[in-house]
Amino acid sequence: MKAFTLASSVLVATTTLFSFLSTTSAHIAMSNPPGQAGPWSNDPRNDVHAWIGYNKKTFPCGGYKKGPVSTYKAGEVIPVRFWNFGVEDYKSFPPRKGISQSRHGGGACEFSLSYDAGKTWNVIGQYTKTCPDIYYEWPVLIPKNVPSCTDSNKCLFSFSWTAYSTEQFYHHCANVIIHGDDKKGILPELEMTVADVKQKGQKMDIHAVGDGKSTTSSGPDRREKQLNLGGYFACGGPAGKHGLDLGLVRS
Repeated sequence: MKAFTLASSVLVATTTLFSFLSTTSAHIAMSNPPGQAGPWSNDPRNDVHAWIGYNKKTFPCGGYKKGPVSTYKAGEVIPVRFWNFGVEDYKSFPPRKGISQSRHGGGACEFSLSYDAGKTWNVIGQYTKTCPDIYYEWPVLIPKNVPSCTDSNKCLFSFSWTAYSTEQFYHHCANVIIHGDDKKGILPELEMTVADVKQKGQKMDIHAVGDGKSTTSSGPDRREKQLNLGGYFACGGPAGKHGLDLGLVRS
């Protein structure tokens, strides 16, 4: 996985970060596919929506135990959905209007696969600026040429988020089974970006360019949605080892 560095990008410092998350803020978690911990699991933790490092949450995945298992085929689209404690029924979409969101001005979201229980991560989707938001689905294509992964103890799909208005890294994982190309299958080259994780010896001094909105966003960018549905992140696709510009900035 990639630790954030300044070596590959010229970054322009913006304003000093102006928000600090309180422990009572809503924050956000992944409800589809149903992640480890949360009301859809046997581990309804009250910190499932919080960042890595909060209340001893560890990387990867928060350190949670195995959750519900979702099964997919290579070439299938995952309509990722998000959740917070204001959502009464996680099965119902979209949620009722007027739910408060701690989106922290949006930021950079990555969606990744791990076939080795979180030791390595390969990115299969990215959305920038407007992500995340509980009122939209964020479609992510499982590349058609990924190999199968049938051990749900090791096979993971994850959502990671570097926010705009706070230097914190969110990482929530779902246990999955993927039926793919058993002969020539290969995972994408792009590694997941990890920032602001003290456990890994990183300073908490990175944020992402967002949309600056604390409540509802405009949803997935049209061009980014097309890329996420068009095989951009597959091995051999245009993303390569670089992917989209996540807009990461050192404060």
